[in-house]
Amino acid sequence: MKKILEDNELLNSSNIKEYSENQVIANEGDIEVGWYVLLKGRVGVFKHDKKVAEFFEHGVVFGELSSILNTPRTATLIAIEPTRVIHFTATLDNIIEHYPKMTKQIVISLAERLAKTTDNLITVAEKGTELKSRY
Repeated sequence: MKKILEDNELLNSSNIKEYSENQVIANEGDIEVGWYVLLKGRVGVFKHDKKVAEFFEHGVVFGELSSILNTPRTATLIAIEPTRVIHFTATLDNIIEHYPKMTKQIVISLAERLAKTTDNLITVAEKGTELKSRY
């Protein structure tokens, strides 16, 4: 994270944004380029008005899926408490080519979220199996 904050070129494609509690950072379905790094606060991720994740660790990368997939935003991001982020508009190709450490951070973040989602899916599936076997 420190390297990111010291990289003038990358910072030129960014700006710091502050959000109050319950303020929308990005809406599901919006078409925009960009991704975020959390500096302070908590961000909820909502899919069809249901909270599916929450980010609270300083330095976590989020909101990158739509830029990576070149699709509309896949979820709504809402500040759960007063929140400060850096919003980056550098493209994925630019990040891969010029910022390998940031690329690695994004890949690790995605892998961790995929692992957690898989664990949650297994838990839900097992509970479903338990419920079916009772009847």
